[in-house]
Amino acid sequence: SDAAECSLLGGPFAICVQVGLAAAAIATLVVKRHTERPRRPWLVWFFDASKQAFAGFLQHCVNLVFGVAFAASGAASECAWYLTNFVISVVCGVLLLNLAMAGYNRCVDRFGLHLLRSGEYGKPPSWRPWLMQMLVWGFLASAEKVVTAAIVILPLHSRLDAVAQLIEAPVYHYPKVELLLVMVFAPVILNGLFFWAIDSLIMRRTAGRMSGAEIL
Repeated sequence: SDAAECSLLGGPFAICVQVGLAAAAIATLVVKRHTERPRRPWLVWFFDASKQAFAGFLQHCVNLVFGVAFAASGAASECAWYLTNFVISVVCGVLLLNLAMAGYNRCVDRFGLHLLRSGEYGKPPSWRPWLMQMLVWGFLASAEKVVTAAIVILPLHSRLDAVAQLIEAPVYHYPKVELLLVMVFAPVILNGLFFWAIDSLIMRRTAGRMSGAEIL
């Protein structure tokens, strides 16, 4: 067995694991498109998916920073804290982002900000509304992580650290196994559910009224 503690930035293996996590998240969105009735055109799907990919990258970076920071002030490893933060963020994130998008959509409708209407990119689809929406969504997704950390993780840090230690105890001496568990197997399931829910949140609200000519 390995004596080293599980590390989120522990060389090529950790990088490969993170690439696999990203690929699994994108695959979830491809599967979701094929279950839609009607289906979004591929370009519209790409715009929606790329917004999630951009926000997901930012969220992943925040998770890495939080995992390292919280581990530095606790007894649990970076990997255990990554998973703990990830689970809490997924649960709280869907709720907070639903609330944020509700307020966002009201503002967009009230002030007639057509370029910012989520999931709508014009006819034909244009990169300008996509870029603006992607930047806004990236900000909201990253802000959700900070808010969750401030209202949940920091106040409960010591208790969550104890829980994280218990979770990682069976695989503590096998850091590569632990890394796979906390950054692949568990996140693939949670990320799949999260991306599926969020994709439904940010896609065009009038998708059900798209004409057959718009659907490939």
